[in-house]
Amino acid sequence: MESMKLVFLVLPALFLAIGLVLVGLSLSASVRRRNSLHGWLEAAATVTGNLHGKDGPGSEGERFAPLYEFVDAHGKRWLGRSDLYGSDEEIVGTTIPVLYNPANPAESTRPAFLVGKTRLVRGIILAIFGAGAFATFAIVLAP
Repeated sequence: MESMKLVFLVLPALFLAIGLVLVGLSLSASVRRRNSLHGWLEAAATVTGNLHGKDGPGSEGERFAPLYEFVDAHGKRWLGRSDLYGSDEEIVGTTIPVLYNPANPAESTRPAFLVGKTRLVRGIILAIFGAGAFATFAIVLAP
């Protein structure tokens, strides 16, 4: 009987742990990106066009990444393209923020907080389910 009680507590705790790991993994890409862009300078860029791409293998969703032009701190003009694709096209002629490497302004990107949304949602659902089940079983099985 005690082993059944243990199963009812360990299994929800496992769901909670897996959920928290998934949430951590989905946020780790943003932390790595933020750290890799440390020391880069911000500039205002003018959108000059858009690249078109697909959302993923077998997907019908079209994605867009802006092409842009910006001026560095020394007044030199640079062309760049975003490495981040989004669901909306940027309007040509509008101003967007970009980050560039002061040591090599040819390296530039859009500042963004990246999150693996599917992994994050699955992790949150598993964590909530695990925490709720663990709390419920802990109350019910308490001596």
